[in-house]
Amino acid sequence: MASSRDGDPETNSNTESPGTPGTPGSNESDVPEEFYTFRDLTCPELFRDNVPRNISALQRAGWIVEIMTTPHPGRFFYNIRMTKPCFYALVDALTSTGLLPHGQTSRVSPIEEVALFMQTVGMHKRQRDNMERFQHLLETINRRFHRVLSALCAMALELLTRPNFTDTHSKVANNLDFYPYFKDCVGAIDGTLVPAWVPRVDQNRYRSRKGRLAQNVLAKCDFDMNFTYVYAWWEGSAADARVLHHAVSQDSTFPFPQIGKYYLVDAGFTNYQCFLAPYRGTRYHLPEWRGQGRRYRTPQDMFNHAHSRLRNVIERAFGILKKHFPILQWGMPSYLQNYQVDIVIACCTLHNFIRRFSSDDIIFNESDGDLPQDIDSFYHRGHPTLSEIEEQRTLRDSIAMQMWASQNGT
Repeated sequence: MASSRDGDPETNSNTESPGTPGTPGSNESDVPEEFYTFRDLTCPELFRDNVPRNISALQRAGWIVEIMTTPHPGRFFYNIRMTKPCFYALVDALTSTGLLPHGQTSRVSPIEEVALFMQTVGMHKRQRDNMERFQHLLETINRRFHRVLSALCAMALELLTRPNFTDTHSKVANNLDFYPYFKDCVGAIDGTLVPAWVPRVDQNRYRSRKGRLAQNVLAKCDFDMNFTYVYAWWEGSAADARVLHHAVSQDSTFPFPQIGKYYLVDAGFTNYQCFLAPYRGTRYHLPEWRGQGRRYRTPQDMFNHAHSRLRNVIERAFGILKKHFPILQWGMPSYLQNYQVDIVIACCTLHNFIRRFSSDDIIFNESDGDLPQDIDSFYHRGHPTLSEIEEQRTLRDSIAMQMWASQNGT
């Protein structure tokens, strides 16, 4: 026996119901004319066919053309998060290398594709916001966003390059506060929290110490603030030292320096081969040396100050990254896990591209005091041995005593 939608048995399949006014099967002659007038005024899109949605005067690429031709340069930078020459260079790099191919019949140009991607990561716009801005279907916006995302992740192989392990960086070599003490330093490592969207069953693991859902992203940068390594999608509750240990033990692409070279890390990491950490129990953060606290009390105090000034480059790099791309600061849309990882890598790739091809970028060129800082923030493949820890402790003590002797003229 068949059942109707409300569960009552159907007694006669040919029995006609009165129906709903304005729908097939209803008795049109019994419906007052006022009903149709009210319906057409209040919600015509529900009952009429072929009602156009995208009727903005700035159709498709019209908005891009407008902000590109505006005389005020700040409007373009505010919306696209980079200068016009840098934007043109990015589009050319993606298209000329075949990472972002453009078909002859495509109605969306590469310029428009990259612009809508930048609106998402740089202005924290949702896909429906871009649908209204660019006057395209939601499916088109989503597909074009992921095309650019894939292209930028492929470009990361070229832009997220290994650091220079042979030469001493000019920032160290030309500063007597750092040279020759840190001549073997090749960069800095730290972790940062990036908002994450995860299913309810996994939310406890991804809840950070600040109470928000986040992924812990480990990154390395050189002293030009270029990212050289990114390791994403660890739980926000995981400690930085645990993420680093997993990276060096499981990731075959981890850039190990030559013997005798090292990265600067903060006190949350273990001080051992390839990773030089500051002294614990001694002031370390830069604000602690301001005002009346500028005088060094011990060699460890002096070492920590120089270490903090040099390692601060990674915190500045994270701060600039999140200022350029607020999606990494204010919230991640409900993408799948692999897409959230790709967004982090794509933003780091864009960060390096802007650093390399835009010498007049507003955010990078802010003075050191105004630059944003991130406030979240070995040749073996196992745990460090006691001898390796002792060897690195001896190196740290030697650097501290050399700096202290140079400062006091002994």
